[in-house]
Order: sequence, then C-alpha cells, then structure tokens
Amino acid sequence: MANIGSFLFSHPLDPALIISKQLTKSDLEGNVKLPKQQTESVLMRMGGVTACELQNGKEVVVSDLVEGDEYTVTLRCLNNTAYYFGDGWCTMKHSLDLEEGETLKLYWYQDQKIIVILNFKHTVL
Repeated sequence: MANIGSFLFSHPLDPALIISKQLTKSDLEGNVKLPKQQTESVLMRMGGVTACELQNGKEVVVSDLVEGDEYTVTLRCLNNTAYYFGDGWCTMKHSLDLEEGETLKLYWYQDQKIIVILNFKHTVL
C-alpha cells in the first residue's frame, strides 16, 4: 500500500474517478446513498460493471491510506437509479468516526482495483 500512497500523494487525480458525498443523517443511520453521475463515471472504469449487475451487489475494497485500514463494502444499485454502500458500510462509518455534514471523498484507483478514501491533501487534474 505504500506505493499507492506515494503515487496518490504526489500525482494529480482524475476527477472522473472521484465520488464525493456530503453525509446526511440518513446516510449515517442506514446505507450511504452515492451520487448517481459520479458513481456511474467510476463504474465505466471499473471494467464493465453495470447497474444491473449491482442489483446483487459487488464487493469492493475501500482503503484508508492514512490509517492503514481496509474495508470491504458491497456496492449496490436499487432499481437502476440509486447507488449505495450496503454490507460493510456500518463498520467503515464507525471506524472513520464520520459525522453528519462531513464530506466523504472516494477515489477509484484503477491500477489496484480499490477505492481510496481521500482524507489527505491531493490535487485534481
């Protein structure tokens, strides 16, 4: 993971691979709903993952490079319109001490096929 961090810490990031979500009370009480347009942009680069396939869910690894933690969460789609993290989200949100109003920023790191939490200084292309 150190190589991932050194790359991401020093290179501009592609904005098409970023999902940014200001957390609401309902995101923290249940599953976090992800922005549709940003999520679909990332899905196009995830190797052909479609909304239809996500009806059953797809496990993805979310990495916190700063703390050295990894979470396995299930990315799901409801009725081909709403994207959210299901299983694993509860563990992740409690471990990260997320609060209402905070912005959760995630980056699809294609080389390692993982999602990285952008909780460090970064630049965007």
